[in-house]
Amino acid sequence: MINQKYLYLFISSALFVGGCATPPTTIDANSLEIAATKVLSETVYHSTLFSTCAELGGDTELDVIDIQQDWLNENSKLIAAADSYYSQKNSNNTFTYNGKTLAPAAIRLAREARTSAINELALAQRSPVNKQKTCQFRIAQISGSNLPLANNPTIAPYAAELLTHLPLDIKVADAPQLAGGLIGTAPGATYYSIAKAHENSCPAASTLSITNEWPNEAYANFCAEKATEVLTCEWGKCVSKKL
Repeated sequence: MINQKYLYLFISSALFVGGCATPPTTIDANSLEIAATKVLSETVYHSTLFSTCAELGGDTELDVIDIQQDWLNENSKLIAAADSYYSQKNSNNTFTYNGKTLAPAAIRLAREARTSAINELALAQRSPVNKQKTCQFRIAQISGSNLPLANNPTIAPYAAELLTHLPLDIKVADAPQLAGGLIGTAPGATYYSIAKAHENSCPAASTLSITNEWPNEAYANFCAEKATEVLTCEWGKCVSKKL
């Protein structure tokens, strides 16, 4: 018969060890979508860094080409998988414009990520020499453990699950597909009346200018992070689609 004293110590030890174990990461749809969104944001951000610095030409452009290729080789599958999952999750919040299926959230994501990269580089405020130095320094940082997006703490726990959504046709250059290559634009003539009508309709209301090619314009109204309405306008007359 096992001594009661030792049995108690054994059970207590087992409970202590079990209690100290790190619980597994919960893979739920919301967390996976957040991770996919982060992948796409980082994709637009890095793509903007590469394209902006490549425009400087010379050795900087050559360095950008090399590092960009390494970055794409490392991340293309994860980007394609994240874009596929993101597109599925946002399929009910889309509209059709010029033959493309678009999501206001994806367009805003792309715009914010691009703006972040441009503001970080701040090349417009620098001398020609400092433009080169700034880009060379920033691009050189995209190496080693900073190369894989899967090392990002927001993405890492969900990278393997995201990869299960890898599509057969990989189109990294189009990510996020639901942005349709649009990043938003300066407001057109109809923007101010739309924004004014929306500003008090919900907390954290905002209006995104999607396209401005007069007489054609397109806008999206948001309540915080959620797109609630798309307005497509011609000659100032708008048609609304609720999302």
